[in-house]
Amino acid sequence: MKKEVKLQRKILELVKIARTDKKSKDFVPIGKITKFQADVFEKYFGVNVRDYERIIAAEGIRHALNRHKDLTETDFLAILFIVDNPDVVGLGKKQDTIVYRKDFDKFYFYVECVQNKRKRLVIQTLYKRKKPLKRT
Repeated sequence: MKKEVKLQRKILELVKIARTDKKSKDFVPIGKITKFQADVFEKYFGVNVRDYERIIAAEGIRHALNRHKDLTETDFLAILFIVDNPDVVGLGKKQDTIVYRKDFDKFYFYVECVQNKRKRLVIQTLYKRKKPLKRT
């Protein structure tokens, strides 16, 4: 539990850095890709991410904040839950991207870029969308 709280604090600090330092290349490693995730990505998407590390970088946070004005600092904490408990996972429109969707009060979409040379999955963006109204 302490490890997760420490990681959450690092992410929140990184969001603050990303907001104030437009040139920051700081990042926070959030964990290795699990064997299960690597197996799923390879089997269903043909993407080998075995032994890759997952990274949240200031550049990706800035991109998300600049394009999606409704994001808050705490939305970035959801990334930890989204990647471990997605409702939907698929390949992105852009080459070498993976998209995760999680249904909370809104749909959250987290997009990672596969960096094969560095063996990393890095935040590309995060955004949320309202759920469609249910018809009765």
